[in-house]
Amino acid sequence: MAIETEGAWLPRASSTYAEPYDAAWNFNLWVSIFFFAIVMGPMAYFAVKYKRKSETERTSPIDHNLKLEIFWTAIPTLLLIYMFWIGFKIFANAQVAPNDAMTINVTGQMYSWKFQYPDGTTCNELGVPKGRPVKLVMSSIDTIHSFFVPEFRLKADVVPNLYTTMWFEPTKEMESVVECAEYCGTGHSTMLTRVFVMPSGDADTAGTYENWMQNGCEKTPLPPLARGQKKYTQICKSCHSLDGSRLVGPSFKGLWGRQETLANGQTITVDENYIKKSIMTPSADIVQGYPDQMPPMAYLKDQDIEGIIAFLKEQK
Repeated sequence: MAIETEGAWLPRASSTYAEPYDAAWNFNLWVSIFFFAIVMGPMAYFAVKYKRKSETERTSPIDHNLKLEIFWTAIPTLLLIYMFWIGFKIFANAQVAPNDAMTINVTGQMYSWKFQYPDGTTCNELGVPKGRPVKLVMSSIDTIHSFFVPEFRLKADVVPNLYTTMWFEPTKEMESVVECAEYCGTGHSTMLTRVFVMPSGDADTAGTYENWMQNGCEKTPLPPLARGQKKYTQICKSCHSLDGSRLVGPSFKGLWGRQETLANGQTITVDENYIKKSIMTPSADIVQGYPDQMPPMAYLKDQDIEGIIAFLKEQK
């Protein structure tokens, strides 16, 4: 996909919200041009035609014209009311997402974006299906950012300790850029990521939203502590408690840095090396009083082990 930037005045309108926005923009622009011409044109003409010919020339007094004053007050007032109504309708329609909108959680931080999809997948990029309403629920973990996609004509502040929302329905397949439109620090200009609009279809078909979610989504790795907590819940919880109670294996409460006596009588300190060894070859160093029942978990990645270590350090 190529980044879409076509458009006479603005980037190509690519959402249901963008089309009425552009219509309002064009109406306001041409009304402004028209009135600028009919005010400034005669003003320039009269300034030249009726300029003072000599130092002694005096202009005859001109009384006011009530009808003319009512006319040039009423017409702009009606136009302004109409412009306000157009803008209000667009604004109001953008505030409440349809009930069937897909919700994506957005987290802004210096200087990146993170997107969490309904199935729990977390990505560095925003991918959405064409023709389906999408609701973004946004928050920041540090300072104020602003989520902006020019082709959607949508921009909203992303604020710490507060959720802001916006919704849109993409109408054209495209690839573009999510920008931060609020200065947030020295790396503000680099706070960019890609947004893809793709057709829905089979997960095995290249170019579809489902295929992108399965294969093309650039996954955002969990922070070590969150990864460790996730792994504890998945594989450790049934044998290791967090409250000091005895299960199949030693409790994780206060385990980190503790001196432990092994079944062979040796004493070890629970540190990074011991944890990794106990995960990869658990029968090598069995804590005294506990059975040798833990299976090897060589399938775990280094990031998983680092996450478990970070999680153990927090269990005081």
